[in-house]
Amino acid sequence: MNKEESLRAHAKNHIACFIDKCPLHETCLNWMTAQYNDGEIHIVTCVNPHYPKVGTKQCTMYQKDETVRYAIGMMHIFDTIPYPIARSVKRRLINLFSRKRFYEYRNGVRPIPPYEQDQIARTFKEEGWDGEINYDDWKEDYNW
Repeated sequence: MNKEESLRAHAKNHIACFIDKCPLHETCLNWMTAQYNDGEIHIVTCVNPHYPKVGTKQCTMYQKDETVRYAIGMMHIFDTIPYPIARSVKRRLINLFSRKRFYEYRNGVRPIPPYEQDQIARTFKEEGWDGEINYDDWKEDYNW
């Protein structure tokens, strides 16, 4: 997915910012997605321009347009791990993320953001696994 496709796909569900005079607007995801809100949408959730520091270099709503590496799917994450460790890790991950979210991650329905990849790696390590953690695939996208 290229930059424009990603921004267009998130425009309807992402916080919009219409403050064109903001010094950070050219690198802010909130402002960038707002440019893809067309006249078909009647109501848009947006940044309050009167909130302190909004529209300044210290904007509290600023979201940098940097890409991160998302893991996709973990169907084979337990294949090379001893069963007792795999069972314990799976139980802990379900408790950490919820059963629904765990299976969305496992089946590749929901991309796994970097900070949750770190939580997964920490859980494996705490349960005694120091080996490699193999996800099914990877994709680059904005840190939504």
